[in-house]
Amino acid sequence: MDDLTDTDVREILRPHRDGGPISPLYATGEITQDTAPALGMLSIELDEQGLHETGEQLTDVIAYTRTAGERPLVNGWTSKV
Repeated sequence: MDDLTDTDVREILRPHRDGGPISPLYATGEITQDTAPALGMLSIELDEQGLHETGEQLTDVIAYTRTAGERPLVNGWTSKV
């Protein structure tokens, strides 16, 4: 998927909230230095479980986080979905 929107990111992350580095991106749009590595580990785990499409979606979210860069919470983020 090219050029994910904020809404796309929230939908992809909905089932993967972890209470750790992934949850802030889902809940507030915050991206920290730990976000992409956590998404990468999860993508690998899902791929190993045969959930290739889901792993690919997370790879797209990693690209989104790298493009956006580290950022604090985003105002209005929760109203996006």
